[in-house]
Amino acid sequence: MTRKEVISVVVPFFNEQENLGLLFQKICGYVDSQKKENYEVLFINDCSSDSGEVLIKKLIKNKKNFYLFNLNKRSGQSGCFNLAFKKMKGRFFIRIDSDLQDDPKDIKQIVKELKKNKDLVLGIRKNRKHSVFLLKITQIYDSFVRFFFKIKSQSFSCSMLGVRKEFIENLQLKNMDHRFLPLILLSSRGAKLSTVNVSHHKRLFGKSKYNILKKLIFGLYEFVRVYYRIKRGDYN
Repeated sequence: MTRKEVISVVVPFFNEQENLGLLFQKICGYVDSQKKENYEVLFINDCSSDSGEVLIKKLIKNKKNFYLFNLNKRSGQSGCFNLAFKKMKGRFFIRIDSDLQDDPKDIKQIVKELKKNKDLVLGIRKNRKHSVFLLKITQIYDSFVRFFFKIKSQSFSCSMLGVRKEFIENLQLKNMDHRFLPLILLSSRGAKLSTVNVSHHKRLFGKSKYNILKKLIFGLYEFVRVYYRIKRGDYN
């Protein structure tokens, strides 16, 4: 990779004002430590109703290659991803959560794998700080993926991931598709998979945006919907 090639770090957020300041500091610390790389950081605001947008505007004001983009209407993380796909300049797309549960330092090992010509790198959270109930739901989902798509991976439920730009070009995610991005890329776009172990921290501030009951009720429906879209070639 030449010095001029860009690596895009994407941070979708919705009502995370308590976390964004510290997250910004951590991302800056990581980026500043990587002198040989050329990073850009894209904060994607999903119509937050708190002061997150104002805070990010202030923080990035004098920062080179830090950007804020606002969605026109609530579109969830799928909408954030779609906007990032269009705005990013980088060769690699790196996604990190905005709730401080992901560690920016783990970006380094994801980039390292992408440089080895891996197309998709999933960050496997070895010690997840989620409830037992949510962990069980995740295990069921991973089992479904392995059974129906014959894809081998320890987990497909990864908030931190990296992908080469050519695999997301012209990709338009529909509602909730972001949850199935690894599955879409592996099954519809022929991506080669690699995994790395990443840190996972407890949420310190704010409330989780995940509704466990909703995820349980609608999770199967969403899986079936994406399954048939993949079989129809909607994401090719």
